[in-house]
Amino acid sequence: MASLTRPKFNLRLSTSFLIREHRWMPALATLAAGFFLTIALTTHLDLLLILLAAVLLLCASYVWGYSTHALKGIRWRNLTHLQRQQYAEVWDSLASSPELAMAAACGELEEGGVRHSAGKPLNQLLRLAKVNLQDDVLEIGCGVGRIGLELAPHCRHWTGADISANMLACAADRLRALKNVRLVQLQDISLRGMAAGSFDVVYSTNMFAHIDQMDRWRYVEEAFRVLRPSGRLCIDNLDMESERAWASFAIGAKISQQHERPPYLPTLSTAPELMAYATQAGFQQVQPHREQPLVIVTAVKPNLAAKSLPKN
Repeated sequence: MASLTRPKFNLRLSTSFLIREHRWMPALATLAAGFFLTIALTTHLDLLLILLAAVLLLCASYVWGYSTHALKGIRWRNLTHLQRQQYAEVWDSLASSPELAMAAACGELEEGGVRHSAGKPLNQLLRLAKVNLQDDVLEIGCGVGRIGLELAPHCRHWTGADISANMLACAADRLRALKNVRLVQLQDISLRGMAAGSFDVVYSTNMFAHIDQMDRWRYVEEAFRVLRPSGRLCIDNLDMESERAWASFAIGAKISQQHERPPYLPTLSTAPELMAYATQAGFQQVQPHREQPLVIVTAVKPNLAAKSLPKN
């Protein structure tokens, strides 16, 4: 894998991540400080030690209370100074640490949660795109390698492409033990640099919601180019006709009336939209699959050589 710049170390975020990994620590520290203060008072220790114990108890209690509140969620920056199409800048800002990169990718700060979140998409790819051990696979918008880590053992070779250097740095760390993967940083809304006819499967999951329609179309068009004949496409987005996705959309619409909309705000799709991209790009066997809250579209690149063979 290519060498990628790691996100800068952030003491506050790293401490937050440590507490999330070991949620018992603030409570234990508070109990220990309370016990120390009790001993100091009952044994008539020096006043300085009593004051020290009281300060420790106060600090531990504050951290415990603050962490209990903070663990309920992440407050993402609005980044309203950036345009939606500045994808690299937006997602590098959101992924300013490995922990936040994982959270931005799937809402999980802990490795166990990230891996668990990949279970359903993995099943969909194996079932709908029929990924197998003979396939060279490309993921567009791979983020932290959430899916790649789980899918790589099921294919011959997995390539993850993303426009965010910080996301790819986190992915490189997570995928370092795998030998059949590579990471590619995209320079624009294309798959420039990837040879035509070099993949058996191209997919994108949890990415179309964060890019504009014209850019969705551009990636589908490029997927057609880099796929081999009979190669399979699998794309998804939040389904506007799904009750769950629409409920989330409606709530977001109300909130966004009072605030400037952040550039990473998810936008929904319909099955006809995604199917139109695939059909116009030249794919055949274009099929929608509704698995709430997603609409998934699969398609196959025609094998023109096979069609031109003379019949016996």
